[in-house]
Amino acid sequence: MIIIASDFDGTLNHHGISEDDKKAIKKFREAGNKFGIVTGRDLEMATWVIYDLEKVGIEVDFVICCTGGIILSFDGEIISAKKQKTGEYINEILNYARTLSLGVFRVSNEMTTCYADRKNRIKQDFSAISEMTQANAWFEKEEDAEKFLQYVIKNHKDDISIFRNGGSIDMPPYGVSKVSGIYDYASLYKDAKIYTVGDNLNDIPMIKEFEGYAVSNAKEETKKVAKHQCDRIADMIEEIMKEK
Repeated sequence: MIIIASDFDGTLNHHGISEDDKKAIKKFREAGNKFGIVTGRDLEMATWVIYDLEKVGIEVDFVICCTGGIILSFDGEIISAKKQKTGEYINEILNYARTLSLGVFRVSNEMTTCYADRKNRIKQDFSAISEMTQANAWFEKEEDAEKFLQYVIKNHKDDISIFRNGGSIDMPPYGVSKVSGIYDYASLYKDAKIYTVGDNLNDIPMIKEFEGYAVSNAKEETKKVAKHQCDRIADMIEEIMKEK
């Protein structure tokens, strides 16, 4: 059996989802394989991924969200969720983010979210969440997102994981990543062959780990680590099925 774990935004969903990709995914799954989404979106936003897929008539086998922290079935059931205690480190990294072009800072525990807006007004008190499934930050300038990334790596690398996607930052629990989420799902299926595909910086670890694909619109940094490239998911599936 083959498992394909695909990023959503910019990869499967690139100016919409093509009819060829829809047909290829359907054929791939009918052959007894598993196709799913792995995304940096938190649980709330992942429900919109499922909605978008349903709207265009695509069914998948799984959705891994929170950068690997939560695994969902296509009907939205939580298969597994990894959490960690929040702490002073959250306030420390938020305070640093406020020195930059911060737009929004969010801390989520499944569907409960506390956040600060771009004007630094606390909409909900972060102390209301004692456990988190992911924190997210968005910056108006990509260079500020990179500064924030390096700050957290330098000062809080043992407190939380962190990944950058343009001006967006995803922070799942310590030790959690798209790679760990894919391994968690694949553990349900013995001897499954895993393929991954993505387009952005936060996809690099999973592409490197599984000798995966980069789509042709991917960032150059992502293309450099990819073993394969494809213009669309349908081309990737066709190539994989030929190898089989």
